[in-house]
Amino acid sequence: GRNAPFLELNDMSLLITDGSEPLSTADVKAWAKIENSDEDILVSSLITSCRHEIESYTKMVLCNQTWRTFYQFDYAKTIFYSPRMTATAVSVDVDGTTLTEDTDYLFNSNTGRLKLKNEYGTDSEITITWTVQTTLSAQSALKQELLDLVTYRFYNRGTSDMPNLVKEAINKYR
Repeated sequence: GRNAPFLELNDMSLLITDGSEPLSTADVKAWAKIENSDEDILVSSLITSCRHEIESYTKMVLCNQTWRTFYQFDYAKTIFYSPRMTATAVSVDVDGTTLTEDTDYLFNSNTGRLKLKNEYGTDSEITITWTVQTTLSAQSALKQELLDLVTYRFYNRGTSDMPNLVKEAINKYR
């Protein structure tokens, strides 16, 4: 039978595990010239929220993560893409049965593309678990932009815009 969550989570990806932050509170405080520890909790939460914003914007990750995508078909679909770039591994379940790579599906870790070898019915429930890792070539540049964005948000509280300089720097990673 159908699970109620699948009825609500049609084509939705959820972050299941999140690795450690690529920047420490001390890193940000030194860069932003924040001298006291009164704002450490705010700085820490800004690191996480700004990292998620950059990851969402670029589709790249700054720490290793696990994502889970749920599909309940309203049409026959056989090709899926990772919610973030550089997916290194994948696990696929259809109606509670784990599929086997090469036999049941093909996964290209360079593109994050998953292709099922069979079509499944409109009542099939598919769960895809993606293991996503950081890309070393983009890591230092994106960490620098994370520093800049956290600093901007710290000194411009209440703003939700991304500064143009940060946006321009991370556009090449989109």
